[in-house]
Amino acid sequence: MISPFLVLEMKKTPRKELQISIYSPLATEAMTETRNKGERPMLCLSWMFLWLTTGARITGFDLSDCSTQKLLWKYSAKSEEFVLFCDLTQLQKSHFSHRHQRNPEQPFCNGSSDPVDIQWYLQYQNGGTLEKITNQYSHIAIQDKNMLRILNPETNNTGSYICRARMRSPQDVACCVKITVEVKPQIIRHCKDTVQQMQYLILGTTDNIYCPSLNCQSQDAQRPEVTWYRNGKLLSEEKKNWIKVKETFVYHQGMYVCDYTQSDNTSSWTVRAVVQVRTIVEDTKKKPDIVNPIKNILEVDLGKPFVLPCKVRFGFQRDFRPIIRWYSRNSTQEWEIPLCEEKRIQLAPKEEEIEGVICLKEVKKKHLSRKFVCFAQNSIGNITKTIQLTEKKGVVFVYILLVTIITLVGLLVASALLYIYWIEIVLLCRTYQNKDETLGDKKEFDAFVSYAKLNSLENEASSDLSEEHLALNLFPEVLENKYGYTLCLLERDVAPGGVYTEDIVSIIKKSRRGIFILSPNYINGPTTFELQAAVNLALDDQTLKLILIKFCSFQEPESLPYLVKKALRVLPTVTWRGLKSVRPNSRFWTQMHYHMPVKKRKSQAEPAQNSFTGVSSGKAWVNQEPRRGAPIPGNGDPVGIPFLPSS
Repeated sequence: MISPFLVLEMKKTPRKELQISIYSPLATEAMTETRNKGERPMLCLSWMFLWLTTGARITGFDLSDCSTQKLLWKYSAKSEEFVLFCDLTQLQKSHFSHRHQRNPEQPFCNGSSDPVDIQWYLQYQNGGTLEKITNQYSHIAIQDKNMLRILNPETNNTGSYICRARMRSPQDVACCVKITVEVKPQIIRHCKDTVQQMQYLILGTTDNIYCPSLNCQSQDAQRPEVTWYRNGKLLSEEKKNWIKVKETFVYHQGMYVCDYTQSDNTSSWTVRAVVQVRTIVEDTKKKPDIVNPIKNILEVDLGKPFVLPCKVRFGFQRDFRPIIRWYSRNSTQEWEIPLCEEKRIQLAPKEEEIEGVICLKEVKKKHLSRKFVCFAQNSIGNITKTIQLTEKKGVVFVYILLVTIITLVGLLVASALLYIYWIEIVLLCRTYQNKDETLGDKKEFDAFVSYAKLNSLENEASSDLSEEHLALNLFPEVLENKYGYTLCLLERDVAPGGVYTEDIVSIIKKSRRGIFILSPNYINGPTTFELQAAVNLALDDQTLKLILIKFCSFQEPESLPYLVKKALRVLPTVTWRGLKSVRPNSRFWTQMHYHMPVKKRKSQAEPAQNSFTGVSSGKAWVNQEPRRGAPIPGNGDPVGIPFLPSS
């Protein structure tokens, strides 16, 4: 016969089958039927009817078949908690009572296999219905299925708690444990060794964990054997009313449960007590430390929100009551500012950081005249940090820095361009200036051109780009015809028949510049006399300036006079780069123009009587014999050259 008090449970199996279970306080039976996945749950009543009519196979459990245990909870404070274990491996222990007769068709349950599923049920002591324990109970919590926690010691927690587990076995055995719990207040006894439900162990030290229910018993009384659990696991080696901890580590922290048997003339109970053990360090002996903010002055933007944090590091204290407050102070008064946020960070067992934050919705000028004080305190002492707000000047500084960098970069670029194009700039300035340094100097020529004269054989073998071609053809074409200078060429402008040395000295004195085309033939030939004479005259005449043209590379001979060697090192030198320098707009001619005298160019070029163009005419003129005077050096007749004394 089925009891009228039924508990109906429906759930899906892993194979998408519908399982319907019916439980009763006296005879709880379950039946299982299957249905296809596409059918609707509304057909469950039809399945129940089908089960009643067909007599399907029924498996169930009776509370009389459950192993029983009686637990007594003696509480001394409303904050205590109690735990129940569904410990099937302990079914053979002495503090469990077993049924004397069992159904011969049902296999024996010994708890040796791992349970597939565990369910908890509650039946109050007034004989009410059997209720399944779910999350709807605010004072009861299921932890790891096999542990039930009762969070507060109310007398209405007295009743029967049934743990039903289905084991992994071929017969699909269902085991159950009925735990009867009685809740009573602890009779307060005044003894000096009273043990609290919360016990602290200092890391690295030796200490004991005591069972609260046994601590205040008389020493003469016989101490019962105690069963200890830690975090739900049996400590089989511990049998005394305390646990000896030789050296405390972090893993010793947790929930400890101690059980011992208490008997009287009529019944026997298992008294259980729960101890929360926490591993700690020694209390700090230091005041708190403010780690942020570090600076006493903080920059802010007016009109914008600002968050001001105060992060304080506290040492560990067992009775930890930290205080963090913010105050605002002006010249006349001080008031507290409420925190908008508080954060806690556990750094290590010895330290903890707490951050108290105040929020300014809008920074105003009045905030700049105030001081903000962070106050922190523990039981050892207190510490303060004063903060002054100032208007941020970073934007102006960035602008100044940016302008400075741009100015420096501009100066560097301008200096580089000035260095590269200095000659062009000078020539451009000369163009717009009405300056003529040739006025009143009583000199006839703008420049005297000196070069190595080739003999007839060398002249025939040389190319058109020889130093002689440069002096006789290209110089007149560019310097005279383009820039309007007057050049003095020895073969062209000096009448033959005179004394060579006297003619050279006279021509140099009448010239404002001296142009010397240097080559191996020039340095190793007699024409070095012309360079030496010009250097001697330039020492006395400040208006005479000498220009060296490096036509090709050469090596200075040891016999070269010292004055000439010195001139080769200090005088300005323009390098001839072959075909690249032939064009009239090349940099070679720009440099030559830069070193030439500053003078006004005539609006209309006056034709010169001695001017000539073309290479052939230049060669014809050079090959003419002098009409008078000594022969010109370089035409094949050697001439002794007296060196002028150096001044």
